Amino acid sequence: MLIIFGTKNVGETIKRGNIDCPRCYRQRIINLNQNKNYFSLFSIPVIPLRNNGDTLCNNVCKTEFIPNSILDETQYIASTRDIDGKDFAIVAPGKRLLDLILNLTFLILLNFPLAYLAKYLPSYFNNKFVWVFLSFWCIYFFIMELLFKGTVGKKIVGIETISASEGKKISVFKYFIRSIVKVIPFINVVLLFKDKKKACNDFIANTIVKEN
Repeated sequence: MLIIFGTKNVGETIKRGNIDCPRCYRQRIINLNQNKNYFSLFSIPVIPLRNNGDTLCNNVCKTEFIPNSILDETQYIASTRDIDGKDFAIVAPGKRLLDLILNLTFLILLNFPLAYLAKYLPSYFNNKFVWVFLSFWCIYFFIMELLFKGTVGKKIVGIETISASEGKKISVFKYFIRSIVKVIPFINVVLLFKDKKKACNDFIANTIVKEN
């Protein structure tokens, strides 16, 4: 079976209004489109990867404009502006899922030597290897985020974690809390598709993941 996949740009109209078109030299109904890049399967957009920014589209002359070239700050606020008022691109759920998959793959590979060493643990740990693995995963996320400012997945994908409070650094305690919650991937994945695009660990630690 031939599987066709790739990426696809999809524009969604989020606002519509009458604006003087620079090309038509007359007032037209122009759409403000929010453009997103999706992973596509058989040309069907499946997983959102990133926000490609906004465009103004005149359906009469079929011309697209950069919103800031026509509208002032009182008329237009970029869709990449964070809900809390900061200007940067919030990482799309698809990109964070890729980060999660890369980290899990890396950790699973590391689990092979860990599983071998586990047989030398005291008898108390018999049939409790899962807790050993989860503890190791938690330590991995904590050390990588605290010392290297990003996990293997984040470094490859090109994203970073910052504090949601402007001008503040992420404390050691918040890094630790994020690491504990991260070992429960299902909850995080579900919340990523909410409006704020934050995982459970982001809400608890008051952090945001943005494009690097």
